[in-house]
Amino acid sequence: MLTTVKCGFSALLLVSMLIVINADQRQKVIDFHSECLDAHGVDEDALIEALDGTVRDDESFYLHLFCAAKKAKIMQEDGSVTLDNFEVDMKDVIDEHNMANVASILRKCLVQKEEILTTIKEAVHCFVKHEHGL
Repeated sequence: MLTTVKCGFSALLLVSMLIVINADQRQKVIDFHSECLDAHGVDEDALIEALDGTVRDDESFYLHLFCAAKKAKIMQEDGSVTLDNFEVDMKDVIDEHNMANVASILRKCLVQKEEILTTIKEAVHCFVKHEHGL
């Protein structure tokens, strides 16, 4: 009985720690996006919903994401995609234990298209289908 209680407590502690770690990671992402959210009149809830898999389909949201992509240095003003330094440029935003996963998903999903917003839309819809941990 005592072993079961110890295991149950350990599991609860581990789950609690993972929730705190994930909440901290999510806050870093929200903080990173805040300047672009404000610039495009998008609220934090839209970003949180997108991280949870429900993407708002309006131009201001995608313009916000383009702003964030430029800030992250993964897209240029002309819409060209560059992920060469993602891990270095975003080391203060993406937790080390999740960086390889997020970078891998981005390399799969962020594919340059002819139109900037098409690039963003397709990347977002691809990204949210994966377990990104953000």
